[in-house]
Amino acid sequence: MPAYSPPSHSQAMRNPFLPDQSPPSPPRTRSPTRSLRAFTSHLLNKSGKPWATLSLLGDAEHSKTVPVFVEGSPVTGEVRLDLESGDAIHAVLLSLRGQIITGATPSEMVTFVDLPITLWSRSMGDPRKPGGGGKWSQKLRGEYVWPFSISLPPTVTLPAAVGRAEEVFRLPQTFFERHTRGQIEYEVTVRFTRTKLRSDHRLSAPINYMPVSRPGPPSRLRQLAYQQHTALLGPDSDPEGWHTLPSVTAWGKLLSTSRTVEAKCRLSLATPLCYTRGSSIPCALVIECNDPQALTLLASPESAVLRLRRSVRFHGGEKTVAHHGDVTTKLVWKEELDHSELASWWPAADRALETDSTDAIAIHAYRRMLKGEIHLRADLMTSSAIAHFRIEYSVVLFPFDAPGYESLDHEPLLSADNKHLYAPATLPPRSSL
Repeated sequence: MPAYSPPSHSQAMRNPFLPDQSPPSPPRTRSPTRSLRAFTSHLLNKSGKPWATLSLLGDAEHSKTVPVFVEGSPVTGEVRLDLESGDAIHAVLLSLRGQIITGATPSEMVTFVDLPITLWSRSMGDPRKPGGGGKWSQKLRGEYVWPFSISLPPTVTLPAAVGRAEEVFRLPQTFFERHTRGQIEYEVTVRFTRTKLRSDHRLSAPINYMPVSRPGPPSRLRQLAYQQHTALLGPDSDPEGWHTLPSVTAWGKLLSTSRTVEAKCRLSLATPLCYTRGSSIPCALVIECNDPQALTLLASPESAVLRLRRSVRFHGGEKTVAHHGDVTTKLVWKEELDHSELASWWPAADRALETDSTDAIAIHAYRRMLKGEIHLRADLMTSSAIAHFRIEYSVVLFPFDAPGYESLDHEPLLSADNKHLYAPATLPPRSSL
């Protein structure tokens, strides 16, 4: 593990504990006029020319290969026909659907939102001026354009199991990873219906949905530190600004003497426990050990191993979404774990013990504090919880990894559950995740 040095102004990762750093910039507000990027899908005729086109206008800032629609912005686009010969189309139907997919069978595909609209049908009259006349009885030929705009609700209400009330969930972010079985998928589909003797045509395109939220304000002392460009106070001096977990004991052996040692560890995370993608999680670790040699080894910034853990949990086999409320002991939950960001540490003064008291000095000799941060990638998925699908985050403290020290712990020392992580930093504030 490489040694840590405090980042400079030119580095991307900001050290929130150093006094010479600028306070964090507020999230950029979005312009009322969005910049849009068009994505098109086609159906081709026998000569290879498009006869049906589905166009979607995604947010240009976030759309790369797939149109992205941010919470609060409508899903907009148009359906275009270019028919060289007459076609007896009876209706043009559009739907926007969101699904949880945990397998290939229909029972493993649960729809949590389905928004259908009729762009045109024969009962609406002239396809170029829908609603302006009587029933249309002719074949369609030539060019036709039907624009559309669909507003996705920020939440959906899903039925629970028998005996339990319905539950309200926020729409989750699109989630697809090649090596993860569970998925969250959104898709826009247009269907051209015909008579029973002729087959319908379908044209579908995936979209990405991005929910919006922002953490609440930090503690008053942390805000003051940002304003005055001073170092952030630690957990003892600013208890309102930190969430401190119960102490845990780490056991190990010094290789030079084969002596078994124990150390008490207390981890603190900055509050509120909701963080912005692309920023960092400030953290503090207090280590107490009555063996000076062991304390020196464990309190080295290279020895403490704190990582961000993502858990994707789901269970499959449900025929309807109502099964998500069943008793958990009757369900087989599958969990896929991913450990990514590693905390960077540096030694920190323990201000609570900076005193002339002889007792305090004695205690300080057996106590060290590390301060650090976990940098959060800008492309992390937001935490989600809907029906039988969960994306959750936690901060996990693993056994110490220090030269000359052999850990006797075979499992993580502690896990700080953090199920409300991450909101895009470039988006306006909304209700917290």
